[in-house]
Amino acid sequence: MKLKFFVYHENNLEKPYLPQEDFYANHENIFVVADGITHDLQDGLYPSPSDSAEVAKIICSTFISELKNTEKELSDIKRAVKIINQKVMKFNRSSELYKNRENNAFTIGAVVFALIIIKKDKLIYYVLDDSFFSIFSDDLVDHPTLKSYVNISAEYYKAHYDWTKPEERKAWRKDYRNNSFEIDGQTLGYGAIDGREGFDKFVQCGEESLKSNDLICLYTDGFIPAMKDTRFVKEIKNSEFSIESSDFISKYTKRNKMHKEKTCYFIKCID
Repeated sequence: MKLKFFVYHENNLEKPYLPQEDFYANHENIFVVADGITHDLQDGLYPSPSDSAEVAKIICSTFISELKNTEKELSDIKRAVKIINQKVMKFNRSSELYKNRENNAFTIGAVVFALIIIKKDKLIYYVLDDSFFSIFSDDLVDHPTLKSYVNISAEYYKAHYDWTKPEERKAWRKDYRNNSFEIDGQTLGYGAIDGREGFDKFVQCGEESLKSNDLICLYTDGFIPAMKDTRFVKEIKNSEFSIESSDFISKYTKRNKMHKEKTCYFIKCID
């Protein structure tokens, strides 16, 4: 199966002064997007360069270097992730943010990501939300529908914590991140790569079958609203993947006030 693709990236439209923390990379049939988790303000500004942006670069570049000469199976991805987490911990330990993590509300370099490998008529995936992938066949129905651990935990967190208080932000980043626990019969917690262990509990991975004319979208969370709009998906799926496609996306995101930084690989399966 041949692939035709393009990548679309847009920085934060409402707050262009935010550091750019999305990163992306591909090599042949390997595609990865990573989304850095924004830090707290320091002296009224977001730290730039951002530690999370650097972690996003580490994740993307290491996935490519570790996977490109392998069989590109799920076992290879899991091996690469262990190497990535070690590299991130090494990077974080060299940062003042990490050294002062107990006093800075645990605002350390951390990233979520989504990786896919396309082999013939199957897609292998490894996702740490809230970056995702979607497959749209001719019925334009998004599949598979992945779980958002972040959203599940955020509902409880917002009802019981105050984000304006450093100690309560710290609870989200230190206690919720990469930890799993039961509250009122519901499992809470979410995963991110920050050098610590525990993220693997929140990984979603597996395989999906592909067929000709499928549209695959691999994206950071800024594109989530667009993936729920059938009209948007249909327009992209029927397009020629030209400059007009990028123009359409740019106008769409502005019209629909999709201000967050956003990145997406649009990939079409062709016989």
